[in-house]
Amino acid sequence: MKIKISTAVPLNQTPIFIRIPHEKMPQGTFQLRAANGDVFPTQLSDCSLCALLTMPAGISEFELDSAPPHESGVTLREGNEELEILLPGGSFGTYHFGKDAPRPYIWPLYGPDGVEMTRAFPMENRPGEKHDHPHHRSLWTAFDEVNGVNNWHDGEGHGWTRHQRFTDQYSGPVFGGFKAESLWTNAVNEPILTEIRSMRVYNVDETTRLFDYGVFWEATNGNVTFGDTKEAGVIAFRVATSMDGERGGVITNSEGGRGEKECWGKRADWCDYTGEINGETYGITIFNYPSSHDGAPRWHVRDYGLFATNPFSVAAFEGGEKQPFTLSNNTSICFRYRVLLHKGDAESANIAQIGDILKNPPLVTID
Repeated sequence: MKIKISTAVPLNQTPIFIRIPHEKMPQGTFQLRAANGDVFPTQLSDCSLCALLTMPAGISEFELDSAPPHESGVTLREGNEELEILLPGGSFGTYHFGKDAPRPYIWPLYGPDGVEMTRAFPMENRPGEKHDHPHHRSLWTAFDEVNGVNNWHDGEGHGWTRHQRFTDQYSGPVFGGFKAESLWTNAVNEPILTEIRSMRVYNVDETTRLFDYGVFWEATNGNVTFGDTKEAGVIAFRVATSMDGERGGVITNSEGGRGEKECWGKRADWCDYTGEINGETYGITIFNYPSSHDGAPRWHVRDYGLFATNPFSVAAFEGGEKQPFTLSNNTSICFRYRVLLHKGDAESANIAQIGDILKNPPLVTID
Protein backbone atom coordinates (compact mmCIF):
# COMPACT_ATOMS: atom_id res chain seq x y z
CA MET A 1 0.00 0.00 0.00
CA LYS A 2 1.40 3.39 -1.03
CA ILE A 3 0.77 6.46 1.13
CA LYS A 4 1.44 10.02 0.05
CA ILE A 5 1.79 12.82 2.63
CA SER A 6 1.84 16.52 1.78
CA THR A 7 2.86 19.13 4.35
CA ALA A 8 3.50 22.87 4.10
CA VAL A 9 6.10 22.79 6.89
CA PRO A 10 8.70 20.22 7.95
CA LEU A 11 7.57 17.47 10.33
CA ASN A 12 9.67 16.35 13.28
CA GLN A 13 8.42 13.32 15.20
CA THR A 14 4.90 14.51 14.40
CA PRO A 15 1.98 12.14 15.11
CA ILE A 16 0.25 11.43 11.81
CA PHE A 17 -2.97 9.43 11.78
CA ILE A 18 -3.65 7.61 8.52
CA ARG A 19 -7.30 6.63 8.19
CA ILE A 20 -7.61 3.43 6.21
CA PRO A 21 -10.93 1.95 5.00
CA HIS A 22 -11.94 -1.05 7.06
CA GLU A 23 -11.74 -3.40 4.09
CA LYS A 24 -8.13 -2.30 3.44
CA MET A 25 -6.97 -2.30 7.06
CA PRO A 26 -3.89 -4.55 7.25
CA GLN A 27 -3.52 -7.25 9.84
CA GLY A 28 -0.32 -7.70 11.82
CA THR A 29 2.63 -5.38 12.48
CA PHE A 30 3.54 -2.70 9.96
CA GLN A 31 5.88 0.21 9.34
CA LEU A 32 6.09 3.09 6.91
CA ARG A 33 9.13 3.02 4.66
CA ALA A 34 10.25 6.27 3.02
CA ALA A 35 11.94 6.47 -0.38
CA ASN A 36 15.29 7.16 1.34
CA GLY A 37 14.96 3.97 3.39
CA ASP A 38 13.91 5.55 6.68
CA VAL A 39 11.35 3.45 8.53
CA PHE A 40 8.69 4.54 11.02
CA PRO A 41 6.81 2.06 13.24
CA THR A 42 3.02 2.28 13.11
CA GLN A 43 0.37 1.55 15.70
CA LEU A 44 -3.33 0.94 15.24
CA SER A 45 -5.71 3.50 16.75
CA ASP A 46 -9.39 2.84 16.04
CA CYS A 47 -9.55 2.83 12.23
CA SER A 48 -6.24 4.65 11.78
CA LEU A 49 -2.58 3.84 11.74
CA CYS A 50 -0.40 6.28 13.65
CA ALA A 51 3.28 7.00 12.99
CA LEU A 52 5.68 9.63 14.29
CA LEU A 53 6.95 11.13 11.05
CA THR A 54 9.99 13.24 10.29
CA MET A 55 10.06 14.66 6.75
CA PRO A 56 10.76 17.91 4.89
CA ALA A 57 8.09 20.27 3.65
CA GLY A 58 6.50 19.13 0.41
CA ILE A 59 5.26 15.73 -0.71
CA SER A 60 6.75 12.43 0.43
CA GLU A 61 5.74 8.91 -0.52
CA PHE A 62 5.81 5.93 1.84
CA GLU A 63 5.25 2.22 1.46
CA LEU A 64 3.31 0.39 4.17
CA ASP A 65 5.41 -2.72 4.79
CA SER A 66 4.92 -5.64 7.12
CA ALA A 67 7.43 -5.63 9.96
CA PRO A 68 8.53 -7.88 12.81
CA PRO A 69 6.88 -7.18 16.18
CA HIS A 70 7.94 -3.78 17.47
CA GLU A 71 9.53 -3.32 20.85
CA SER A 72 7.05 -1.58 23.16
CA GLY A 73 7.89 2.09 23.45
CA VAL A 74 5.32 3.34 25.96
CA THR A 75 4.15 1.02 28.72
CA LEU A 76 2.00 1.27 31.86
CA ARG A 77 2.51 0.01 35.40
CA GLU A 78 -0.42 0.10 37.82
CA GLY A 79 0.21 0.26 41.53
CA ASN A 80 -1.74 1.17 44.65
CA GLU A 81 -4.09 3.96 43.54
CA GLU A 82 -1.63 5.09 40.87
CA LEU A 83 -0.78 4.39 37.24
CA GLU A 84 2.75 5.05 36.00
CA ILE A 85 3.51 5.79 32.35
CA LEU A 86 6.92 4.57 31.22
CA LEU A 87 9.03 5.52 28.20
CA PRO A 88 12.09 3.55 27.03
CA GLY A 89 14.35 5.92 28.99
CA GLY A 90 12.37 5.72 32.23
CA SER A 91 9.29 7.16 33.87
CA PHE A 92 7.25 9.86 32.16
CA GLY A 93 4.75 10.50 34.95
CA THR A 94 2.32 8.93 37.40
CA TYR A 95 -1.46 9.37 37.52
CA HIS A 96 -2.69 9.42 41.13
CA PHE A 97 -6.34 8.63 41.84
CA GLY A 98 -6.41 7.83 45.55
CA LYS A 99 -9.55 8.25 47.65
CA ASP A 100 -7.95 10.95 49.82
CA ALA A 101 -7.03 13.23 46.90
CA PRO A 102 -9.76 15.80 46.13
CA ARG A 103 -9.14 15.19 42.42
CA PRO A 104 -6.77 13.03 40.32
CA TYR A 105 -3.40 14.48 39.31
CA ILE A 106 -0.18 13.54 37.54
CA TRP A 107 3.09 13.82 39.48
CA PRO A 108 5.98 13.65 39.09
CA LEU A 109 6.05 14.75 35.45
CA TYR A 110 9.38 14.30 33.71
CA GLY A 111 10.51 16.31 30.72
CA PRO A 112 13.61 16.22 28.51
CA ASP A 113 16.77 15.04 30.28
CA GLY A 114 14.55 13.53 32.98
CA VAL A 115 13.99 16.87 34.74
CA GLU A 116 10.84 17.38 36.80
CA MET A 117 8.72 20.01 35.06
CA THR A 118 6.21 20.69 37.84
CA ARG A 119 6.26 21.69 41.51
CA ALA A 120 6.44 18.87 44.07
CA PHE A 121 4.43 20.67 46.77
CA PRO A 122 2.04 19.68 48.35
CA MET A 123 2.97 16.05 47.63
CA GLU A 124 6.49 16.67 48.96
CA ASN A 125 8.19 19.54 50.78
CA ARG A 126 11.40 20.50 48.99
CA PRO A 127 13.88 23.29 49.72
CA GLY A 128 13.45 26.34 47.49
CA GLU A 129 9.87 25.61 46.41
CA LYS A 130 6.96 27.92 47.15
CA HIS A 131 4.17 26.53 49.32
CA ASP A 132 1.25 28.69 48.20
CA HIS A 133 -1.95 27.32 46.66
CA PRO A 134 -1.74 23.71 47.95
CA HIS A 135 -4.61 22.73 45.62
CA HIS A 136 -2.21 23.15 42.66
CA ARG A 137 -1.14 19.54 42.21
CA SER A 138 1.38 19.37 39.36
CA LEU A 139 -0.94 18.51 36.41
CA TRP A 140 -4.67 18.27 37.05
CA THR A 141 -8.21 19.23 35.95
CA ALA A 142 -10.54 21.33 38.10
CA PHE A 143 -13.24 24.03 38.01
CA ASP A 144 -14.80 26.31 40.60
CA GLU A 145 -18.56 27.05 40.68
CA VAL A 146 -19.91 23.84 39.12
CA ASN A 147 -23.59 23.98 40.07
CA GLY A 148 -22.32 26.24 42.83
CA VAL A 149 -19.79 23.66 44.08
CA ASN A 150 -16.14 24.64 44.41
CA ASN A 151 -14.12 21.88 42.74
CA TRP A 152 -10.97 24.00 42.49
CA HIS A 153 -9.88 24.74 46.06
CA ASP A 154 -9.52 22.23 48.91
CA GLY A 155 -11.23 24.29 51.61
CA GLU A 156 -14.23 23.33 53.70
CA GLY A 157 -17.16 22.06 51.62
CA HIS A 158 -15.11 21.62 48.44
CA GLY A 159 -16.19 19.35 45.61
CA TRP A 160 -14.52 16.10 44.60
CA THR A 161 -13.50 14.35 41.40
CA ARG A 162 -13.76 10.69 42.40
CA HIS A 163 -12.06 8.05 40.26
CA GLN A 164 -14.42 5.23 39.26
CA ARG A 165 -12.49 3.01 36.86
CA PHE A 166 -10.15 2.86 33.89
CA THR A 167 -12.11 2.34 30.70
CA ASP A 168 -8.95 1.75 28.66
CA GLN A 169 -5.23 1.17 29.13
CA TYR A 170 -2.86 0.56 26.22
CA SER A 171 0.84 0.31 25.37
CA GLY A 172 2.70 0.32 22.08
CA PRO A 173 5.71 1.35 20.01
CA VAL A 174 4.25 4.72 18.98
CA PHE A 175 2.11 5.69 21.98
CA GLY A 176 0.58 4.47 25.20
CA GLY A 177 -1.94 5.84 27.64
CA PHE A 178 -5.28 5.48 29.38
CA LYS A 179 -8.86 6.65 29.75
CA ALA A 180 -10.19 7.14 33.27
CA GLU A 181 -13.81 7.64 34.31
CA SER A 182 -14.47 9.91 37.29
CA LEU A 183 -17.54 11.32 38.99
CA TRP A 184 -17.68 14.98 40.02
CA THR A 185 -19.57 15.33 43.32
CA ASN A 186 -20.35 17.88 45.99
CA ALA A 187 -19.00 17.64 49.54
CA VAL A 188 -21.60 15.03 50.57
CA ASN A 189 -20.92 12.80 47.54
CA GLU A 190 -23.97 13.77 45.47
CA PRO A 191 -23.08 13.38 41.76
CA ILE A 192 -22.87 16.38 39.44
CA LEU A 193 -21.29 15.16 36.19
CA THR A 194 -19.30 12.30 34.67
CA GLU A 195 -15.79 12.84 33.33
CA ILE A 196 -13.67 10.75 30.98
CA ARG A 197 -10.07 11.93 31.09
CA SER A 198 -7.65 10.60 28.47
CA MET A 199 -3.91 10.82 28.15
CA ARG A 200 -1.87 9.57 25.19
CA VAL A 201 1.91 9.77 25.48
CA TYR A 202 4.02 9.54 22.31
CA ASN A 203 7.33 7.72 22.03
CA VAL A 204 9.42 10.69 20.87
CA ASP A 205 13.14 10.88 21.57
CA GLU A 206 14.55 12.24 24.82
CA THR A 207 14.98 15.80 23.51
CA THR A 208 11.22 16.42 23.98
CA ARG A 209 8.12 14.92 25.55
CA LEU A 210 4.77 14.98 23.74
CA PHE A 211 1.28 13.96 24.84
CA ASP A 212 -2.40 14.52 24.12
CA TYR A 213 -4.76 15.30 27.00
CA GLY A 214 -8.52 15.04 26.62
CA VAL A 215 -11.39 15.91 28.98
CA PHE A 216 -14.94 14.74 28.21
CA TRP A 217 -17.73 15.99 30.47
CA GLU A 218 -21.27 14.57 30.35
CA ALA A 219 -24.23 15.93 32.29
CA THR A 220 -25.52 12.61 33.67
CA ASN A 221 -27.40 13.99 36.69
CA GLY A 222 -29.29 17.03 35.41
CA ASN A 223 -28.12 20.34 33.97
CA VAL A 224 -24.61 21.47 34.91
CA THR A 225 -23.78 25.18 35.12
CA PHE A 226 -20.17 26.35 35.10
CA GLY A 227 -19.77 29.74 36.71
CA ASP A 228 -17.99 32.69 35.13
CA THR A 229 -14.87 32.42 37.30
CA LYS A 230 -11.15 32.69 36.71
CA GLU A 231 -10.55 29.77 39.08
CA ALA A 232 -10.49 26.95 36.57
CA GLY A 233 -8.26 24.75 34.49
CA VAL A 234 -9.58 22.08 32.13
CA ILE A 235 -5.87 21.33 31.90
CA ALA A 236 -3.75 22.96 34.59
CA PHE A 237 -0.07 22.90 35.50
CA ARG A 238 1.85 24.31 38.43
CA VAL A 239 5.25 24.71 36.80
CA ALA A 240 8.50 24.04 38.65
CA THR A 241 9.15 26.97 41.01
CA SER A 242 12.42 27.86 39.29
CA MET A 243 10.44 28.42 36.05
CA ASP A 244 8.10 31.01 37.56
CA GLY A 245 7.75 34.33 35.79
CA GLU A 246 8.67 35.94 39.11
CA ARG A 247 12.05 34.20 38.81
CA GLY A 248 12.77 35.03 35.18
CA GLY A 249 10.40 32.64 33.42
CA VAL A 250 8.73 33.84 30.21
CA ILE A 251 5.09 33.39 29.18
CA THR A 252 4.25 33.73 25.47
CA ASN A 253 1.21 32.95 23.32
CA SER A 254 0.17 32.45 19.71
CA GLU A 255 -1.08 36.03 19.40
CA GLY A 256 2.31 37.58 20.16
CA GLY A 257 1.58 38.17 23.83
CA ARG A 258 4.50 38.16 26.22
CA GLY A 259 4.33 38.03 30.00
CA GLU A 260 1.39 37.62 32.34
CA LYS A 261 -0.08 41.03 31.52
CA GLU A 262 -0.40 40.23 27.80
CA CYS A 263 -1.40 36.55 28.17
CA TRP A 264 -3.63 36.26 31.26
CA GLY A 265 -7.31 35.98 30.28
CA LYS A 266 -6.56 36.36 26.58
CA ARG A 267 -7.74 33.94 23.90
CA ALA A 268 -4.95 32.11 22.10
CA ASP A 269 -4.44 28.85 20.20
CA TRP A 270 -1.41 28.03 22.33
CA CYS A 271 0.51 29.32 25.29
CA ASP A 272 4.05 28.55 26.41
CA TYR A 273 5.69 28.82 29.84
CA THR A 274 9.50 28.70 29.73
CA GLY A 275 12.06 29.06 32.50
CA GLU A 276 15.14 27.55 34.11
CA ILE A 277 15.50 24.16 35.80
CA ASN A 278 18.93 23.25 37.16
CA GLY A 279 20.47 26.10 35.18
CA GLU A 280 19.05 24.99 31.82
CA THR A 281 16.08 26.38 29.89
CA TYR A 282 12.96 24.20 29.59
CA GLY A 283 9.36 24.91 28.70
CA ILE A 284 5.79 23.63 28.63
CA THR A 285 3.51 24.41 25.71
CA ILE A 286 -0.23 23.71 25.66
CA PHE A 287 -1.83 23.66 22.21
CA ASN A 288 -5.60 23.77 21.88
CA TYR A 289 -6.96 21.33 19.30
CA PRO A 290 -9.11 23.19 16.75
CA SER A 291 -11.95 20.72 17.40
CA SER A 292 -12.25 21.72 21.06
CA HIS A 293 -15.26 23.63 22.38
CA ASP A 294 -15.74 27.21 21.18
CA GLY A 295 -12.34 27.71 19.59
CA ALA A 296 -9.32 29.10 21.40
CA PRO A 297 -9.60 29.13 25.21
CA ARG A 298 -8.64 31.90 27.61
CA TRP A 299 -5.53 31.34 29.67
CA HIS A 300 -5.36 31.51 33.45
CA VAL A 301 -1.58 31.90 33.51
CA ARG A 302 0.35 33.64 36.27
CA ASP A 303 3.90 34.75 37.00
CA TYR A 304 3.76 32.77 40.26
CA GLY A 305 3.59 29.50 38.29
CA LEU A 306 -0.05 28.65 37.47
CA PHE A 307 -0.66 27.66 33.85
CA ALA A 308 -4.22 26.64 32.88
CA THR A 309 -6.95 26.87 30.24
CA ASN A 310 -10.40 28.30 30.91
CA PRO A 311 -12.86 27.80 28.02
CA PHE A 312 -16.01 29.33 29.55
CA SER A 313 -15.36 32.47 31.58
CA VAL A 314 -15.55 35.97 30.11
CA ALA A 315 -16.41 38.53 32.79
CA ALA A 316 -13.85 37.04 35.16
CA PHE A 317 -11.15 38.24 32.76
CA GLU A 318 -12.74 41.19 30.96
CA GLY A 319 -15.27 42.54 33.46
CA GLY A 320 -18.95 43.17 32.79
CA GLU A 321 -21.93 40.92 33.35
CA LYS A 322 -21.16 37.30 34.22
CA GLN A 323 -21.86 34.73 31.51
CA PRO A 324 -22.16 31.23 33.02
CA PHE A 325 -22.18 28.22 30.71
CA THR A 326 -24.83 25.49 31.09
CA LEU A 327 -24.41 21.94 29.87
CA SER A 328 -27.91 20.49 29.46
CA ASN A 329 -28.83 17.14 30.96
CA ASN A 330 -27.71 14.14 28.85
CA THR A 331 -25.43 16.26 26.69
CA SER A 332 -21.64 16.35 26.66
CA ILE A 333 -18.67 18.50 25.80
CA CYS A 334 -15.10 17.59 24.88
CA PHE A 335 -11.76 19.40 25.17
CA ARG A 336 -8.50 18.26 23.58
CA TYR A 337 -5.00 19.58 24.06
CA ARG A 338 -1.55 18.66 22.81
CA VAL A 339 1.28 19.32 25.26
CA LEU A 340 4.96 19.66 24.47
CA LEU A 341 7.66 19.54 27.15
CA HIS A 342 10.68 21.03 25.45
CA LYS A 343 14.25 22.14 25.96
CA GLY A 344 15.19 25.72 25.05
CA ASP A 345 12.87 28.66 24.58
CA ALA A 346 9.66 28.75 22.53
CA GLU A 347 11.39 30.04 19.42
CA SER A 348 14.13 27.39 19.38
CA ALA A 349 11.50 24.69 20.01
CA ASN A 350 9.55 25.81 16.89
CA ILE A 351 6.35 26.21 18.91
CA ALA A 352 4.60 28.39 16.30
CA GLN A 353 5.32 25.81 13.60
CA ILE A 354 3.93 22.96 15.69
CA GLY A 355 0.80 25.03 16.29
CA ASP A 356 0.41 25.59 12.56
CA ILE A 357 0.58 21.83 11.93
CA LEU A 358 -2.30 21.25 14.36
CA LYS A 359 -4.44 23.89 12.63
CA ASN A 360 -3.45 22.78 9.12
CA PRO A 361 -2.57 19.08 9.34
CA PRO A 362 -0.74 17.31 6.50
CA LEU A 363 -2.82 15.88 3.69
CA VAL A 364 -2.75 12.08 3.49
CA THR A 365 -3.75 10.09 0.43
CA ILE A 366 -3.72 6.30 -0.04
CA ASP A 367 -3.16 4.46 -3.32
